[in-house]
Amino acid sequence: MSFRTRLSLLMSTLVLVLVLLTSGLIYRAVDRSLNDQVDEFLLDRVSSIAARLEDSPRGLFDTPGRRFRNPLGDVLIDARFDVSSQVITSTGEVVFAIGQDDLPISKSDIAVATGESPKFHDVRVAGEPMRMYVVPIRGGGALQVARGTGEINETLRRVGLWLLSVGVALVILAAAVSWWLASRITAPLRSLAAAADDIAATGRLDNDVPEAGPREVASLAANFNRMMSTIRSSFERERRFVQDANHELRTPLTSLRANSELLQRVDLSPEDRKSILSDIRIEVDEITAISAELATLAVDQKPLETPLTVDLGDAVSVVVERVRKRSSRNVMLSVESASPSLVSVRLAQFERAVSNLLDNAVKFSSSDTTIQVTVRDRSVWVVDHGPGVSDEDKSRVFTRFFRAEATRSLPGSGLGLSIVKQFADDHAATIEVLDTPGGGATFVLRFPAVAANR
Repeated sequence: MSFRTRLSLLMSTLVLVLVLLTSGLIYRAVDRSLNDQVDEFLLDRVSSIAARLEDSPRGLFDTPGRRFRNPLGDVLIDARFDVSSQVITSTGEVVFAIGQDDLPISKSDIAVATGESPKFHDVRVAGEPMRMYVVPIRGGGALQVARGTGEINETLRRVGLWLLSVGVALVILAAAVSWWLASRITAPLRSLAAAADDIAATGRLDNDVPEAGPREVASLAANFNRMMSTIRSSFERERRFVQDANHELRTPLTSLRANSELLQRVDLSPEDRKSILSDIRIEVDEITAISAELATLAVDQKPLETPLTVDLGDAVSVVVERVRKRSSRNVMLSVESASPSLVSVRLAQFERAVSNLLDNAVKFSSSDTTIQVTVRDRSVWVVDHGPGVSDEDKSRVFTRFFRAEATRSLPGSGLGLSIVKQFADDHAATIEVLDTPGGGATFVLRFPAVAANR
């Protein structure tokens, strides 16, 4: 069952319960009011008849069982038409009756005739419902006064039918209104579901959901759109990544194919064969390096490492010593901070990024120059004296697979600096390239005052 159906059913059920409760209270109130009016009428008639009986001649009681059509002249004529009355003795004998109907005599009526308190009760006379009031009279016996309640029952029946019809109409109206409201409320949710179904069926990620409806639903739609935007960006980055990787791998693979075809020639001299094999090894090494750096970029290190608070100078010194041993180059480290520069980093990712900066400086500077590494104010400066980076290329040097025209003949994949950029983005740091005085490039990695644990 859909949420819209459940919501409309819930609202309709609530209205139905309210209608039933209200109708029941109204019906009970009308019933109580009409019966109270009958009881008050009977009380008034009893008082009137009892007073006139006490003033009547005593000979009236000399002929028990007699029914009077117009007793006492016109004294009780009003009682003849709207009530039926009887006077009974303490033994239940009818002394006389007023009106056309014989009223039933019960044990409770005889008890009243013997002195108990007056009582109201319902009786049926000739198949018609009546309300009876029995009251003791002076000197013994009791007076029974009854009035028909058929018109009251008819009135209650009409009230019940009216309440039923109004209730049914209200429930139908409430069901229609609740369905409409549920449709309006759940429209954004249905849009979300439709968008999710469309994505699952077509794989398209360019569908946005209207951010409308109640605040909670609109917030859900906005979060869904932001999620889809993030997914689109991720897919776009992956698409470019695959295209760039395909482009970079095409050249060494083409070279390998050509060299392998040359090796099949029977007239190839040993020197040429040796040269071709050397070229193949170089191409294989380049493919291996590209593959390793592609794997580094493809794996998100954030969930794999826990950020640690380290002293920037100590962490950089470990990387510098490693590069010195690997490259046999003169790499000088200086720490210009009087107190430790504490930063929060994912250590393996940090060491890879700094190592790439140093490898870049080693590759583009001559062997007789010194690479200077300086740590100051939560920043790392890597200074080389190579060809430098042109102003045009400074904005693109951290792009994946980018290689300047002047350096295309040098080994490398164009991924090292993009790994540094990814590290900086993951740690809310910044990376920039400046010109070194006298020639060369200076790369500056700056950390925020409080490193973001992202």
